[in-house]
Amino acid sequence: MIKYLRTAKIKNKTVLLRVDVNVPLDKKTGKVADSFRIEQIIPTIRHLQKDGNKVILCGHLGRPKGEDESLSLKSVAEKLADLLGLKFIHTDHKIPDYNIPHLIFYTGNIKEDKHQKQLGSIHPKDLVVLENLRFNRGEEENDPMFAKKLASLADVYVNDAFGVDHREAASVSAITKYLPAYAGLLLEKEIKSLDIVLHKAAHPFVVLMGGIKISDKVKTIENLGKKADKILITGGLANLFFLSKGYEIGLSKVEKEAEKTAWALQKNFKDKIMLPQDVVVADEKMDKDTIRVVPPHLVGKREVIYDIGTKTMLEFAGILKNAKTIVWNGPLGLFEVKPFHNGTMALARIIGGVAMRKAFAVVGGGETVDAVREAGQFNHIDHISTGGGAMLEYLAGKKLPGIEALK
Repeated sequence: MIKYLRTAKIKNKTVLLRVDVNVPLDKKTGKVADSFRIEQIIPTIRHLQKDGNKVILCGHLGRPKGEDESLSLKSVAEKLADLLGLKFIHTDHKIPDYNIPHLIFYTGNIKEDKHQKQLGSIHPKDLVVLENLRFNRGEEENDPMFAKKLASLADVYVNDAFGVDHREAASVSAITKYLPAYAGLLLEKEIKSLDIVLHKAAHPFVVLMGGIKISDKVKTIENLGKKADKILITGGLANLFFLSKGYEIGLSKVEKEAEKTAWALQKNFKDKIMLPQDVVVADEKMDKDTIRVVPPHLVGKREVIYDIGTKTMLEFAGILKNAKTIVWNGPLGLFEVKPFHNGTMALARIIGGVAMRKAFAVVGGGETVDAVREAGQFNHIDHISTGGGAMLEYLAGKKLPGIEALK
């Protein structure tokens, strides 16, 4: 049984809060380019601080091999300080004693015993952010010794990092052996929202799957396929299904080694899976003069499929408008390049509109979340997941290590 922070009585403790702040950075400035994941952890921080708890945040950024300044959590800490209205300071040893609350970016080596005492001196209204956990090999190795060092910094552990809960890591799995462990407010929302899809989905239930790699989504499609009424396949996934039918897909991106997987899915869910009936194609250079809309079996050898066509938009929109449960993962085409954004933007607006009226809609995956934001539907969707891969695995019915460790 998972213990939730919302119903726990945690007061005047030092809390180690594991968060998912693996956010994109601006290549030129190194600053946070998208603060969505950072914004989502703020309710848990405030919930803990209102009860007099000292909060120490830990997380990771990217996949560093050892210490890598370009993947420091400094930019994340600065952004969080800005969002919370706290003064930012950076230290690797002594915690300053100020009268006003600060966000303290602490880069001392937490494996050294002296830092336990240093971090114990923070004020309840201060917030500490530790350096990128993946700078330590023990993090990704799920090393119990590293987990024990992390645990020595606090009295209580809270997991609010759904986006990494499908991975075994010291700060996600092993640490729960050394501290009382709870699920944070964000993690609770993720679990309960996805459980509605898995166990209480109202019908018609429609799944919209896009993106490129079917290997990441096949188990999810298989599991949801048992429950859903329709599975709308788009994007690079549709290219693979076209290939399995023997269609020419030209130079389109496709996970060719998974052709048999697509064929098997179509056989097993032939009454549920729907493919685009027309597609937008152009040459490799995306020359405007080469853009045309064709049925999928008439794609030329030197053409690339970039989006769904108008007929497909209308057909899929009609299905989504009648839905009462919607799950969407993956863009419908190359939506970041105009005019190949039309399919993704059109259906994002449809899903947002239906979610406002009658449907329970869940969206996940970085590009999909970007599309929803760009379409102006961000506040209309019932649940926007912070974890693309974790969401897919949870909806596939898999046990996630980070969540299992809380039971």
